[in-house]
Amino acid sequence: MHGAHLEAVRLVTVDRGVIDSTMQALRDFGARSSEGLVLWLGYIETGRARVIKALVPHQKSLSSENGIGYFVTGETLFNLNRALAETGLRLIAQVHSHPEEAYHSDADDRYAIVTANGGFSLVVPNFGQAPPNPASWAVYRLSEGDWTELAKEEVRQLFQVDDK
Repeated sequence: MHGAHLEAVRLVTVDRGVIDSTMQALRDFGARSSEGLVLWLGYIETGRARVIKALVPHQKSLSSENGIGYFVTGETLFNLNRALAETGLRLIAQVHSHPEEAYHSDADDRYAIVTANGGFSLVVPNFGQAPPNPASWAVYRLSEGDWTELAKEEVRQLFQVDDK
């Protein structure tokens, strides 16, 4: 459908259950002093996206003198793409945690799973021990291959949590 592209999205509605399960998954990883990754899946209509599922992909926690992170295998990405094709769901955002401050690191830029223009990358501080609201996280949007941080007010206008 024309217009059903991520870059045209001006409103992202996220089911409350998606937020709750995302935060729980990130806190579970954080309890092991690990960053975690959750993928937000849903539907895209003209100008709008609705996130209905939080998917925690198979991932390996990494820890070295250079820091911590996570790794997702090519097989996991293949299975994700197959599941998206079978269900008609779309990858709207990746959400991951950082130990303290929320920001998009060089590794986050290089190894992003979201690759479609208009896609989102949300970084939750303090291993997920944060308010369950995207406006309190660092939110980035992909445009022409570059991740740009969105202002807090823009995030408040763009993301709406549905408590139904």
